[in-house]
Amino acid sequence: MENKMKKEKLLKLVMTLLLALIAIVAPISSAFADDTIDDSTKVNVTLNKLIWNDNAPTDFQNTGAKMNFDGSATPLNGSEFTLYDVTSQYYNYIANKSQQAAISQIQADASQVAPNDATKIESVTTAGQGQALFNDLSVKNKSGQYNVYLFLETKTPDNITVTKLSAPIVLAMPIYTLDKQQQPTDTLNQDIQLYPKNVTSKDTKEFTNVGSFSKVTVGDQSFANVTTGDVLNYTLTVNIPANIGDANAVNKYSIFDKPSDGLALVNNTVTVGSLTAGNGTSGDYDIAYVNGGFTVNLHLNSDNVKALAGKKIQLTYNMKLTADVNPDNLQSNKASVQINNSPEQQITPPTPVGTGGYKFIKKDAQTGKNLSGAEFVVANSDQSKFAKFSGQNSKGEYVFDSWVSKDQATKIVSGNDGSFNVIGLTNGDYVLNETKAPSNNYVQLKDGTIKFTVEHGKYGKSELDVKNTPKGLLPSTGGAGIYGFLILGVIMMTSALVWYKKSKKQA
Repeated sequence: MENKMKKEKLLKLVMTLLLALIAIVAPISSAFADDTIDDSTKVNVTLNKLIWNDNAPTDFQNTGAKMNFDGSATPLNGSEFTLYDVTSQYYNYIANKSQQAAISQIQADASQVAPNDATKIESVTTAGQGQALFNDLSVKNKSGQYNVYLFLETKTPDNITVTKLSAPIVLAMPIYTLDKQQQPTDTLNQDIQLYPKNVTSKDTKEFTNVGSFSKVTVGDQSFANVTTGDVLNYTLTVNIPANIGDANAVNKYSIFDKPSDGLALVNNTVTVGSLTAGNGTSGDYDIAYVNGGFTVNLHLNSDNVKALAGKKIQLTYNMKLTADVNPDNLQSNKASVQINNSPEQQITPPTPVGTGGYKFIKKDAQTGKNLSGAEFVVANSDQSKFAKFSGQNSKGEYVFDSWVSKDQATKIVSGNDGSFNVIGLTNGDYVLNETKAPSNNYVQLKDGTIKFTVEHGKYGKSELDVKNTPKGLLPSTGGAGIYGFLILGVIMMTSALVWYKKSKKQA
């Protein structure tokens, strides 16, 4: 009886231990039983590269499926993404962190370059519709661990200034499809769509004192009406690439300003933010003055330049019309930036400027002969101010400088062919006053007699005859000159009389 009881107790103990063992093993068995992904499973990952112009969303959640941004972003080709395996680092972090914290830590490690323990797999450049394809990625490694991948943007295209790079993307396998409520399903996503974002900002050029000048519209073209004496203020705002400090991505960054032939820099007026000019071995940039404009090359090894990554910098400078400006052509200045040796990125030019002028020719009112040596001053329509000219250009034209009092006005002189031309005046009515006639034999014109109207675009066809009337000659009443005529007359009369007498005697 006692042995029987001992057997029953032993049986109960065995059953209890068996039940306990089942309770311990069941969760582990079920966990492995639910994992149907084998080591040979592969997935494809497509990076759909998009770029926003300033108004990028601060954050959005990738769904792993195709997404629509309603035209707010543009696909971007030419961005290089490099794929790294960071599985070992992920599992090191996740031992003491949550999954999200481990991913955030890897992203932080990769904020500048890939972590040292990351294993590079391949690099792909976006093409077509801004896509980079990474196909046949293993879900698991040979140790049975789920792989963790890092996608890092290692280069950006040179034909656009990217001011904000894509954030590092960490993809921890496995990825499952989402339902309509954006909750994970039990279906493995083997075609993963991701949307890394870039941001760009528009470079701008402003004609900052354009409001100081009259606006003129001819047809569909508007321009600021200026004189050759006016100073034109410009501000150029450019965006510095976010990867300006990465020598593998950016090895040259240049800023250009290229004015038309009739426009040129005022000396020593270019400022480049708070940067300091230098040469190739010192300072933050070097500057070359080219064809009335300039070229600025940033020194990429400068800490001040590196600190501008993803920021804006403003360049300010002044310009004036040149002495040889063609008054019939509008003048503008184009700006651009160049990253590495790519084509220049053109910046929309500001409002163009235009000026005017007039041509004159001095003539004899009776004969039409061209007259030289006449002197004039140019006044505004009510003769309250007078023109000072900076001199004559290579074409002999008088170039307007400023308005002054009458006694300070420039005397312009008719040339050997009687012509004299003035340029650099704004549209409007003017007066040409003669201060000295061509010679004492001509009547000097009264002030206010000659009026003319300047209009941009009509200089080449303008020509006004400024006529002087010669002074009349009074008849002579004596003097040495008449005696010759009198003697000649007496001789002729005497000869005629002698001839008459001889002919009569013979008869």
